[in-house]
Amino acid sequence: MPVVARFLTVKLRKWFPPDDRLAAKVARLSILREDFALEMHGVYTENIEVLDGHSEPWRRLYFLRNLIRTLLEIRSGMESVVNDTDFKTLLRKQSPEVKREFGRLTRLMAQAHPILKDIRNDICGHVLESAVSEALKEISWDSFGFYEIGRIQKNSHFKFAGELVASILVKGTVDKEKAKALGEKMAKIADAFDVFPLIERVLFMYAKDRGLLG
Repeated sequence: MPVVARFLTVKLRKWFPPDDRLAAKVARLSILREDFALEMHGVYTENIEVLDGHSEPWRRLYFLRNLIRTLLEIRSGMESVVNDTDFKTLLRKQSPEVKREFGRLTRLMAQAHPILKDIRNDICGHVLESAVSEALKEISWDSFGFYEIGRIQKNSHFKFAGELVASILVKGTVDKEKAKALGEKMAKIADAFDVFPLIERVLFMYAKDRGLLG
């Protein structure tokens, strides 16, 4: 038998009162959680026909770049929450397992932060000309992509752009180490994905403490 979703009416002024620092922090994380969820779908869904005109890998790469930006925002938001005096009081009431999970994920996010920040600065929040220039100096002479010229403009695609982005992600790495470096970066980023369920834990703790769950 399928599981039926439960809906709660969230009266925004009641759940997130103005001039309440913790409320604003939890509301911010709530927005970022939904951004992250949408971007995860964009990365992992096998086929999204309307978005895959260029190619499926480009669509995944596009959403990954946005996801990295969101992860940095989430890290900032989570750091703000766990350092909040009222939230510290809430956390002290939780089980040892919950406290350990917060500690583990805080450490993972801290470890991933330098990589996330570098990638965000180069190719996510902006596409920096300096990052592109540096990558172009390192691209091998046998690297290539495609320029698809369609009969109408919307069917034309700069498919070589994906190769440029991939080169920026591993700039500063010698050729024989580029694949390994990319794999290590992606592993660090994937570790940070574990913060996703933690946001729901934060909201639940907050709402339960304030008697908002009915």
